[in-house]
Amino acid sequence: MSEFAEQDERERRDQQDQRGRRGRLERRVPGDQTVPEDGSGNGRGNADGDADEDGEGRRETLRLVLESMVPEFGPGLFALVTEHGRPTFAGAAGTAEVGTERRIQADDRFRIGGVTQTFVAALVLQLAGDGGALSLDDTVERWLPGAVPGGERITVEHLLRMRSGLPHQVPALLGGRPDGSVYARYHAPEELVARAVAAGARHEPGARHAYSSTNYVLLGLIAERATGRRLGALLWERIFAPLDLDDTDFPEVDPHLRGPHATGYARVALGAPYVDLTTATPSQAWAAGAIVSTPRDVARFLDALMGGELLDKAAWEAMADTTSTGERRGYGMGLMRVDLPGGEVAYGHTGGGAPGFDCVALRSESGRAVVLYRNAMDLTNPLPLHLPFVFEAMYS
Repeated sequence: MSEFAEQDERERRDQQDQRGRRGRLERRVPGDQTVPEDGSGNGRGNADGDADEDGEGRRETLRLVLESMVPEFGPGLFALVTEHGRPTFAGAAGTAEVGTERRIQADDRFRIGGVTQTFVAALVLQLAGDGGALSLDDTVERWLPGAVPGGERITVEHLLRMRSGLPHQVPALLGGRPDGSVYARYHAPEELVARAVAAGARHEPGARHAYSSTNYVLLGLIAERATGRRLGALLWERIFAPLDLDDTDFPEVDPHLRGPHATGYARVALGAPYVDLTTATPSQAWAAGAIVSTPRDVARFLDALMGGELLDKAAWEAMADTTSTGERRGYGMGLMRVDLPGGEVAYGHTGGGAPGFDCVALRSESGRAVVLYRNAMDLTNPLPLHLPFVFEAMYS
């Protein structure tokens, strides 16, 4: 039996035990709203008159903005907007499969890529404050001796804030124009770290922020070493199960996207055709990007994270304490901050680099969440944080 097949079968059994699938035809939500599976219907409250007309007008505006994005960010898009956990818009545009008119469905699962890092950061902060399995001041060398040069000067907090100075493992693994073969085999987390260390220049720990998913691969290894548990088990026990994220899991080897899903594509050059990349190893990102989920589950996670269900006040404030990374943007611990016009602040992450998919997930301090994804990994044109749909959804 192949390396994929052996672990694939084990993961399928584990995931069947972990997930109890909800009904797929439609999901009832608070406020007597219904979000149909096809994503074309948009939640209607039980208000009437002018308020109902205003809501319909808002949903129509969001639908038109989403449709307008398809030429630049296709082939397909799906967006969910919630207000304090209550869906107010769910819509699809473009196609779930090139050459067909099928649209992405509300319950379709997708690879959330870099949003995984927000889950892992929350987990590590729980471990740091929950019985002290580890400390933010612990060094990489303490838990992973010899894993990286200068590990005795790199702390867990450096990793969380992407201030370790370690190079990014993705370019080292994929190269400038990945040929696809890298997605067809398993990559151990230790291999990802070793490739990154061997390939790139480093800067002094703590000197500045520099995005590098190597940080989160190391955090995953540290969490496992500190607890003696597999990372997938920790995420399920501490986050997925308590929040009833029944459509979310952390595949480590299985290259198949289980459950309902759109076809995922990749494009490596401007104007190049989309190539099917639905089946791909999640190991190329592991703790930095392997989670598979749905828009509903991601929005639920953001509500819980910012609503005090996962972290105490001090831990959340530390996580959301950001360093500027550009105009109206900042980065905390596995968390991006966006300063929206009018003084509104939103937190979340982008999901670039996931095989076949890309996404943006944000939640404002006032309680509005936006989860938008496309069924393509476009190396020439990834989804930015400042999308027209995001601004329209946050303010309309």
